[in-house]
Amino acid sequence: MAIDSDRRRVIFDQVRSKAMSRGTPIDDDPEFLGWVELWISGEYEISELRSRYNELATRRTHRSKFATGALEPASSEAARRDAD
Repeated sequence: MAIDSDRRRVIFDQVRSKAMSRGTPIDDDPEFLGWVELWISGEYEISELRSRYNELATRRTHRSKFATGALEPASSEAARRDAD
């Protein structure tokens, strides 16, 4: 049974409201919200939306680790210079 776009919009709005009431807002990344709109319009299945979001989360984790790793050597170098 296919879900029409009006029903998908209601589902998303309910999920967002429930999450916000629990103190866990839905991601407001424009890329993610664009995918949500594609799901609402019926162009994506929920599995595709989930997969794309997981990829986005993975990219964020990699960027975060890279940024942290890029800062650590500089901090270590500064500490060594101060110790000398």
